[in-house]
Amino acid sequence: MILFYCLPAKGSTPWIQERCRHHPISEISFVMRAMGHYPSEQEVEDMMNEVKFSKYVDTGKYVDSIDLGDFIKLYVNHRPAFGLSLSQLHRAFEVLGMQDETGGLPSIDRGELLDLLQTKGEHLTESELAEYITTLLGLNPEGGSSELGSYEDEGSAELIEEYLPGRLNAEHFSAEVLGFGLLSADGQEVTSQE
Repeated sequence: MILFYCLPAKGSTPWIQERCRHHPISEISFVMRAMGHYPSEQEVEDMMNEVKFSKYVDTGKYVDSIDLGDFIKLYVNHRPAFGLSLSQLHRAFEVLGMQDETGGLPSIDRGELLDLLQTKGEHLTESELAEYITTLLGLNPEGGSSELGSYEDEGSAELIEEYLPGRLNAEHFSAEVLGFGLLSADGQEVTSQE
């Protein structure tokens, strides 16, 4: 992944080539996410601290960059061992949502889900939540503010209301919002059923 991250630098100056061998630890989250692992901000901070203090006892100095070998170790040690299974996602929607009138899949109201995402777990501002949801829905340039500059959330509420249904179930949320392929309990990929 780091090789792909550095492809534009091929054939360039020695400084850029060296930069491609060692990445600042501040870029760990971008590379992790590019590889399909989406750690929370707390997990990113923990990973950065793990790298930063990795040689402090031996050298008395902080580490400010990571090479490919150390990145692979970090990735293997911090990524989930297994993907999200269909039963895990259904269980989450059973806990958070409720059965609809037809006895179908448990679902949750859009407003309630957005409120839970903003207030439970890792704190998100309204603007951050709008940025993340519009990015997931493909309505905002990928990468959001962290990579491309400031995010303007004007009109986000209307876009979310238009593109995110009033009630969501586990299958719709994973396939249409997150874009994940779900795994069954035995590890086989499951296609979304709407």
